[in-house]
Amino acid sequence: MNLQVLPVSEISGRFDPFRLLGSDERRRHLVAYRSHLEARNGEIDLANRRLSHREDYLEALRADPVSTEGLFDRRGFYEHVMGPGKSEIDEATAWLVALAKANEGEAYGVDLELRRFERGKRFLQDDRSIEDDDDGSDLVQLYVFLEELYHSRILCEVCKASGFDIEIQPPPWRIRLLSRLIYHMPDRIRWTVILCGEIVGVTAFKLFLDRCGLFGSEPAVEARLRSLVSQIWRDEVLHVAMLRARLGPLSLRVARRLLPWVVGSLIQDVPELLLLGGDRGEFMRRVQDGIEIPQDIDWMKPDPVAAS
Repeated sequence: MNLQVLPVSEISGRFDPFRLLGSDERRRHLVAYRSHLEARNGEIDLANRRLSHREDYLEALRADPVSTEGLFDRRGFYEHVMGPGKSEIDEATAWLVALAKANEGEAYGVDLELRRFERGKRFLQDDRSIEDDDDGSDLVQLYVFLEELYHSRILCEVCKASGFDIEIQPPPWRIRLLSRLIYHMPDRIRWTVILCGEIVGVTAFKLFLDRCGLFGSEPAVEARLRSLVSQIWRDEVLHVAMLRARLGPLSLRVARRLLPWVVGSLIQDVPELLLLGGDRGEFMRRVQDGIEIPQDIDWMKPDPVAAS
């Protein structure tokens, strides 16, 4: 399956990530999203943490490599991605550093969640498959966690196209501790916090997409970077939409209040975002404007009023 996405400019509108859905709309969104996940990702290989269509996409990238050596400050990149980074760096290098660091905490949390699946094997007990759960939530969650795992692999491909060969680094101890606390929270609280993280994530990756013009001097590199970042942006849009459909009014109100704190935490961990214009005010403005809906997602209708 071809995982190339629509140009980000081709959107059908925006949605408010904090709007409470009615029961019929909620049900329609969740059913459609489950079908979308199956078509987009293909077969699950949990033992190897693989999705068949995602593997096809990465294989196509490897068969058609794109790379540059001249767009980035190599010394500044490694200094900032491996530590606090005291030296000044240009916007293009800040873009790459921020991307390389933005998924560290999520990757750590996703590994914990997948271990829960692997250890519990709920979907293999008593001759039940994962498709047999009451509302498909187990299957949806597994697809989402595996998508997040592919985000780390995609970000490594971003670095390769930029002339670097690195692995995503473990997050700071504070983020590891927070991830473990979230992992042990009751589901309602846990998913409320995760919704905030997904909203911040989709906003950050839209910011990265908007700044891909930094690489216009090498059109092939710019096109590859847009394709890769678009994969993550699109997934994150629908992760937010799925969580909005699952959470109730109290959780959505709490998430709205928590969001500024989560934004601040990301900027503290990834200060290079500030060099791209990604300060707290810009993040909150983008959320208030609403999250863009890809044009081919016809089961999501635009909200008449964005989040206030």
